[in-house]
Amino acid sequence: MSDGPDDARPAADGGVYPERLEERLRGEGVPDAVIAAARAEGRLPGLAVEVALGGRGRHSLSWTAQKSNVPAAYLRMVLRAAGRPNPDRGELAFTDDDLEFARAVRILLDAGLPRRELVEVVRVTSQATSQAAAAILALLGDALLRPGDTEEELGVRYADGAHELAPLLPVWVGYLLRGHLRDGVKDTLITEAERRTGSLSATRVVGVGFADLVGYTRLGEQLATEDVGRIASRLAELAAATVVPPTRLVKTIGDAAMFVSAEVPALVRTVSELRQVLDDEGADMPPVRVGLAYGSATSRGGDWFGSTVNLASRITVAARPAQILATADVVERDPGLTWRRRRRRNLKGVEGRVRVFSLEATA
Repeated sequence: MSDGPDDARPAADGGVYPERLEERLRGEGVPDAVIAAARAEGRLPGLAVEVALGGRGRHSLSWTAQKSNVPAAYLRMVLRAAGRPNPDRGELAFTDDDLEFARAVRILLDAGLPRRELVEVVRVTSQATSQAAAAILALLGDALLRPGDTEEELGVRYADGAHELAPLLPVWVGYLLRGHLRDGVKDTLITEAERRTGSLSATRVVGVGFADLVGYTRLGEQLATEDVGRIASRLAELAAATVVPPTRLVKTIGDAAMFVSAEVPALVRTVSELRQVLDDEGADMPPVRVGLAYGSATSRGGDWFGSTVNLASRITVAARPAQILATADVVERDPGLTWRRRRRRNLKGVEGRVRVFSLEATA
């Protein structure tokens, strides 16, 4: 690629208009008006990536609904749950990918999937993939950006990267999703009542655990934002690495990680290993405190709810740094460990005084 003056023409403001990048976009069928608007807003590189990933709008909602045989009102609801635009009448907001997705929705509806629950699954999946997309973009941004890049160089390099990445995305995402589905099927025990009614209950008896970094909020006042973000990312990394199946890492939110498991010993091993690896990090990471409870909880939208979840959360707040506190129900299901009986606690939002036990760190 040449950086000479023959490849660019001066702009009125003294900058440079990247002609080669604009020619590439025209070759992809992007109208001059769209290119001009992107140029004026300084987002030609972003437009190049958008086009490379098939993101330019070509279809209206009504046309997409007609071609996919999905009612327009319902399709709008599903696409909004997927994070797609909410277009005005006749607006060409949707891509060929949107059309393929709409056709997949039609197949799922024909297979008997309930409409409302399908929208919820789309919403949850969209939220998860949005986080994944942000991580991928940050990774690619750091890898592809070069000091002193012109707008043309950056745009072409981003577009080339997107072209190379696009075929890998279905393999990448499909692999991860299939793995989680396999693990979920193995962990789902279908009861006699569920077989009788023909539907799965969202409520299960499980162990729930929270691991909370001590003093994380205070660190936000002492450290640079990047350092605080690094600590949160490190917690998420270590939480995922220490999971002992069938325990699942439900989510990480800043300074906390949530785990659920049908088997209490696996849950206890998970949080014990997390406590140990965080201790091994030394001064680079704050200590963690853990709360565990066992009982009924309801799974919805990829998250868990109910009194057991609330109890585990409240016990976590009561724990000291590097301490694992658990209810008697947890201790009964992992009796091989040495649990120390602690005094009963008054916990916010929990009726009555709760007896807790501590699992001290091993030497």
